[in-house]
Amino acid sequence: MQGFKLFVTRAILLGGLSLGAFANSALQAEQRTPLIVPQLLNLVKHKQCFDQAAEEYCADLQIEFEATGVPWLDLALLAKLDMQQDAGQQAPSSIAEQLQRIEQQADAWLSESYADIQEARAAPEPYFIAYDYRDSLRFIAQRNQLASFKQFFYAYSGGAHGMHHTSYALYDLDTRQQLLLPDLLQRFAETKLLEKLRELYLEDYPDYAQSWLSGSLAEQTETLLTDNFVFDEQGLTFSYAPYVLGPYSEGEIRLTLYYSQLQDILKPEYLLGN
Repeated sequence: MQGFKLFVTRAILLGGLSLGAFANSALQAEQRTPLIVPQLLNLVKHKQCFDQAAEEYCADLQIEFEATGVPWLDLALLAKLDMQQDAGQQAPSSIAEQLQRIEQQADAWLSESYADIQEARAAPEPYFIAYDYRDSLRFIAQRNQLASFKQFFYAYSGGAHGMHHTSYALYDLDTRQQLLLPDLLQRFAETKLLEKLRELYLEDYPDYAQSWLSGSLAEQTETLLTDNFVFDEQGLTFSYAPYVLGPYSEGEIRLTLYYSQLQDILKPEYLLGN
């Protein structure tokens, strides 16, 4: 495992170094917008089954990461794969430290989950139990200094079904910052955006509106104006996890506003074609 961790660390770091090789100087490399060269890495892949032959009653854990070759960005993205997301815990200062933390968390999860499975199967009346944890963070696209990413998470720990959601992140490679919704909007545009999203939701999901959309303007704002958005060729799509705006059976609800609808809402630099 130690050798694999070193391999992953070197793969991420060397990706960044290979980009800098084309710069005339370290200063020029620092000033230019980096070009993302993605490399898919399996950070963690563990599976331990009580019945190995049939592969039943298993604890299954997989974490994938598409490294960018940009060290500061890889460190920020790896933090999103942290299995504990403890805001009070000091953030790792290096890629190697973050990888070590994820590895330790994965080992602890596997140990605890498999112990639960062993206990369930050893009970006087054995019962079914299984655990599944999957987290995958992938690069979507780069447009000038903007880079977008998609993270899909799924977890099962018993019951009728697991839980899943997709998260999106947009980074400005020049400022080295993740862009949130307020960063994209013109002044006083929140009300216009809320109205458009509410109208679209009522149009696309009329059967859910009464049960799932609060009548409170403050709660509508908190729910609909999410930072979970992604740009594509058509416009801006907002994504909502199951149980936020509809039942689990509906899956993730996505509301897309076209660029033509966003002319007086988004800052000009975020409108495709400008």
